[in-house]
Amino acid sequence: MNKSQGSVLLVSLVMLLIMTVAGLTAIKMSSLEEKVSGNYLNQQIAFQAAEIALLEAENQISNTLLNLNDFDANCSAGFCFHGNDVTDIGSCSPGSFTPWSEGAVWTTSSRHNTTTLVVDGVSAKARYIIEFRCYIAREADGPLPDLKNPEDWAQYFRITALATGGTSDARVMLQTTYKKNS
Repeated sequence: MNKSQGSVLLVSLVMLLIMTVAGLTAIKMSSLEEKVSGNYLNQQIAFQAAEIALLEAENQISNTLLNLNDFDANCSAGFCFHGNDVTDIGSCSPGSFTPWSEGAVWTTSSRHNTTTLVVDGVSAKARYIIEFRCYIAREADGPLPDLKNPEDWAQYFRITALATGGTSDARVMLQTTYKKNS
């Protein structure tokens, strides 16, 4: 009798076990890559929706005669201002309030605007707020602006957009600033 036949069976079983473990690991890695890819797609969709919201807000500022008295600390209709003297260039101060960090601004429909354009695949329309941040010099490299001359100054806004992707777990918040020459 040949005693090496039993060792062949043992080696074959060990090889089968190694191949099974390698196969299961490959399946888990493939599943993980699929999840990562899905999350990346969700984030990209949310990012696109937030960019559209910023563009829509910029167009609203650019193409609409905004009444600065409509901007208030409650962010009514998505117009925020938490400072003092919105109309006087010399004494206007925006304060340090950050309305975009308050959850209620995004959950209460009367405190933000929603986009009219909808990106395919989003779970909800993107939302945005427009903050009036007082005035800045019309020409950054020009002469020192005169506080008594409104023509030397431009209105300064901060826009914040919040968007979701295919699920509400994929959220993107973007901000930009916008200078409007009156």
